[in-house]
Amino acid sequence: MKFRLSAGASFFLLGERKTIFDEASQQIFQLDELSAYLTCLLTDLTSPHELETAVMARGASRARAHASVQNYLAYWSRRNLLEIIFDEDEGQPLDTRKFDFAGTTVSIAFYDQDLRDLILPVFAHNRTNADTPHTAIYDVARLGDRVCISRNRTSGMIVAGSEAAPALKALITDDVLANLGANIALHAALLVRKARGLLISGAPGAGKTTLAMALLAAGFACGGDDIALLDEDGLLVGVPFSPALKQGSWGLLDQMTDAILAAPIHRRLDNKRVRYPKGLCYATQERVPLEAIVLLRRRRKGPVVVTDVEAPKVLSELLAGAFTPERRLALPQFQRLLQMVSGARAVELTYSALDEAVETLSRLHDRQ
Repeated sequence: MKFRLSAGASFFLLGERKTIFDEASQQIFQLDELSAYLTCLLTDLTSPHELETAVMARGASRARAHASVQNYLAYWSRRNLLEIIFDEDEGQPLDTRKFDFAGTTVSIAFYDQDLRDLILPVFAHNRTNADTPHTAIYDVARLGDRVCISRNRTSGMIVAGSEAAPALKALITDDVLANLGANIALHAALLVRKARGLLISGAPGAGKTTLAMALLAAGFACGGDDIALLDEDGLLVGVPFSPALKQGSWGLLDQMTDAILAAPIHRRLDNKRVRYPKGLCYATQERVPLEAIVLLRRRRKGPVVVTDVEAPKVLSELLAGAFTPERRLALPQFQRLLQMVSGARAVELTYSALDEAVETLSRLHDRQ
């Protein structure tokens, strides 16, 4: 594989300081002496071996040159400033699969057996037919002791092996959001029972994913633990990524403990350790009407408290996490969101005990 500085990134001098200006993010990055040297080399397609040879010519040992190049490529790939080009040196992939995420289909080619075995279980329930048209192609291969993920053989990301599945999930999430059309993406968990939806919204750390997993034991199916799509008819469908359970929740779900602990530990790009349990009950990809909206609040102690919430508060919270490709809601989209909120019961759930929250939400859903 070879690398090149992205088309929208430019190296220039700001006085005596060496910098990169990135047109897409409108940011300026300062460079140290070695990073500036490597950046200048990447005006043309260059292999890691060529970069390492150039660094050794400046007096670095082979080990130091290898580490410096790996760190440089990983750092700038995460800022989307590198083009990653897979070429004939990679050979043919060992396995290629297609996966569907609420209408966004991607193809993933694996060039390493261990990486395939690590990543595939996270997306296995999303598999779709090989002849389904895809939005993006991902190549996943080793790069030294790291993993290179290339999107459409151009942009991508270089990460540690334990970060590969979460990084791929993050990249595919970008594909889903770019492929929304007229849909609105809501930052919320969607649970489905009796062909009706329960939407759970909460700030990070409120326990949204853990509560969603606990509700599976109460007969709900998982639409998605993080993103729900509102279509033009006012119906919802979840984006069915595998729920990422953070370390603090691994011992909280008694009926799922064995499945959780059997799953390997991955590391998200924010450095949080997570597991993706297998064997979950996922909802079909049919769109459903909304039964109730839950604004989640967690506290250390105290009983469950359910409070009805007025529409303006619900709208404000949902709008804070809503997304469209235009990065704003047009008036017809806002009216659609308002209609969804107006047609469902909206409550704020304050809780400390997970089992009490599950029982309360199960009754709430059936009472409507």
